[in-house]
Amino acid sequence: MSLTLPIILILGLLSGLTPLAVDAYLPSIPSIAKDLNVNISLVQMTLSLYLIVFAFIQILFGPISDAIGRRKVVMSGLSVFSIGSFICAFSPSYDVLMMGRAIQALGGAAVAVCIPALVKDSLSINEFAKAMSMIMLVMALAPLAAPILGGAILTLFSWHSIFTFLGGVAILAMVLFWVNIPETLYKEKRIPFSLWGAIRNYGILIKNPSVFGYIAAGAFFFSGMMSFITGSSFVYIDLYDVDPAHFGFLVGVNVVTMMVASTINSRFVEKLGTEVLSKYASFIPLAASIFMLILCLFEKPPLALIMLASMLFVGPMGILSSGFMAGALKNAGNNNGSVTALAGTSRFALGALSGAMVSIFHNGTFVPMLATMASCGLISFILFKLTVKYTK
Repeated sequence: MSLTLPIILILGLLSGLTPLAVDAYLPSIPSIAKDLNVNISLVQMTLSLYLIVFAFIQILFGPISDAIGRRKVVMSGLSVFSIGSFICAFSPSYDVLMMGRAIQALGGAAVAVCIPALVKDSLSINEFAKAMSMIMLVMALAPLAAPILGGAILTLFSWHSIFTFLGGVAILAMVLFWVNIPETLYKEKRIPFSLWGAIRNYGILIKNPSVFGYIAAGAFFFSGMMSFITGSSFVYIDLYDVDPAHFGFLVGVNVVTMMVASTINSRFVEKLGTEVLSKYASFIPLAASIFMLILCLFEKPPLALIMLASMLFVGPMGILSSGFMAGALKNAGNNNGSVTALAGTSRFALGALSGAMVSIFHNGTFVPMLATMASCGLISFILFKLTVKYTK
């Protein structure tokens, strides 16, 4: 598969489905809570539910895509995602909303697990890192635009319309993918599926420190970002009185820094190597984590400082996300789908856990969000350095 600009744009759209599903309804969380007459912490848990389902179902879709190819799994996932979106759109109660989010996550997981795998099917490690940086640059438009679009849709219509929009995007993505993206995993490279074989294969990957170390570092870093996503709507809108229509613009500074990092990565990764770029980029979220712990000592610091800390934490994902994945895939053989599934499961399982921690320890302050982010950032940095040291 040749990674032309149209292909990169389509893969970026597919990769952006879950950021859209997560971020577009963030401005509406307080409205959903009022409309369904439930506590806001319960509505925040719909995010954790999405992440839990999204995380653990990937572990199944990875080896399935290694066995039957990427296209069938992606098309099925897009269909299920659209169905779940429309269930959410017409949900009359909290329970139906939760069911719709679970179905939506099921489809999103099938799509997400295949994108890095189909890119890696025909590329070297540094080429893969460059390609994923370009895809992430497109994908980053989703979390940048999603809260803005969500706030605009909420202002003009209602929170139900946000999920209708998500269903329409999935249908559009389905058409574009079917017309433009060929199968990348040829039949002679496929691994026949068996449940025991998949379990045994995952066991081998977990025992490989050069694979699982990078996966674990990426998972904790990602879970720190998910802590921000879970708690940011309360901190910004309720605690600091930010207008829901403006919420997306303030959160968008994080995405802008991530796009800058992705651009840097795509420009220099083939020259310097993904290991070198990841090494230096890892110190930025480390500094941000220490800064967040200092902010937790104050009663109510200026919102600008919280924004700065989150920007420094999230921004380097444009380099580290592809760098951690490239490190894990380096020794994966033909098991690209299984490795990306294991990475996805680890990231979103920890992301769901960290998001749940933010909700459980909700105390009307910014501390649960920042403390969880900082803890994840510190653990990620330590794991990354240990992995690099061990695999030298």
